[in-house]
Amino acid sequence: MVTIVVRPPPANFSASHALLGRLYLEHRAFLRRLLLGQSVPPRDVEDVLQEVFITVWRRLSCLVTPEQARPWLVVIGLYHARNHRKLARCEREVLAGFAEALPDQEDGTSPETVLHAMYGMFRLKRFLEKMRPRIRAAVIPYLEGWSVPEIAATLGIKAKTVYSRLHLARKRLEMLSFACRRPRRR
Repeated sequence: MVTIVVRPPPANFSASHALLGRLYLEHRAFLRRLLLGQSVPPRDVEDVLQEVFITVWRRLSCLVTPEQARPWLVVIGLYHARNHRKLARCEREVLAGFAEALPDQEDGTSPETVLHAMYGMFRLKRFLEKMRPRIRAAVIPYLEGWSVPEIAATLGIKAKTVYSRLHLARKRLEMLSFACRRPRRR
């Protein structure tokens, strides 16, 4: 026969604690699947799930009956998934230990400068992949040092069209860089 030790709940344990525990046990797996379905990376799902339940704890008084919990939790989960996707766009990946492995350059550039340049090239590549093909066809030669008349002659379009496409690319780049510089909301 197994003896189970039953301890009374702590003095500050309330009905809201019990309700939160019940919601967590009943809906955790469902919310995890929901977050995965909303393109939250598997490595981040547990963190986002904990944020969801922190919000649930803060707003527990808004829940009228426990039977209405699932739609309420879905809305909170969708908001947190959306916020995670927005913040993940501006997230920087840290290459730990990579800077120490790079040898010092003869021209005096530091490993940090090389890493910043690599990161800039990575962001430029992602930016170019997101562009429409017609705009990309004008931007890539421009980045390679071609003049606008040369690009226009090669593509068989007017120079004003090339200027217009470059302008659109600059505006899009400004918009993307502004989106990554906005302060995080809490």
